[in-house]
Amino acid sequence: MSTRLDEARAAGATPDQLGVGMRVSLHPHCDDFVDVILGALADTAAAGLTDDLVLETDEVSTYVGARTAPAEQRLAAYLTALVAAASRRSDGGHVVAHVLLSRGCPGEVSCDLAVTGLPHVAPVAIARTGLRAAAQWSLYPLLDGGSAGGEHMAHIEAAIAHAQRRGTATSPAHYATTLVGDLADVVATAVDAWAEVGAVVPHVVTHLTISLGSPSPAEA
Repeated sequence: MSTRLDEARAAGATPDQLGVGMRVSLHPHCDDFVDVILGALADTAAAGLTDDLVLETDEVSTYVGARTAPAEQRLAAYLTALVAAASRRSDGGHVVAHVLLSRGCPGEVSCDLAVTGLPHVAPVAIARTGLRAAAQWSLYPLLDGGSAGGEHMAHIEAAIAHAQRRGTATSPAHYATTLVGDLADVVATAVDAWAEVGAVVPHVVTHLTISLGSPSPAEA
């Protein structure tokens, strides 16, 4: 474990050394949800979007690990395609995805990540899907100093301001910020903020609950 961390400090952290990945749970609200989920997974694989990703599914969620750069782009493209495929296969019905993205604390190595050379990555580029999505988004910068007066709120506030400038952040909610827009823009907002904070904070987590086709009243 110490050897991998020493390498990360010396050469700058790679996605594999940092532990860049996500957990995703897909929930189509329809009678044939099994076919929708399995079909969406097959569609995403057929599009080549699982290449260079590690996928491990259990009864709760699927772990998606990105070992090589551009890790953030791979994860964002996979997530967008998966949710879009589920929406299409459910004929535009109500589909929800719970997503947890993490970088900087891989389960197989120590979380003592005093890593130098944290990577700055380019914003993700995802083609618009034509599908309206609403999401509740939370961002958690960890290991940002460890003191009671840590800088985590400054990172969070800057990320929300950036999302507002992008036009996807519509309103604050309890413990979250509401994002609305094309599915691709919503995913890109969360992933870009997560990656940007990850360039200065060794361990960053973001949580996103995405909803398409909800029967509840839509926000602007």
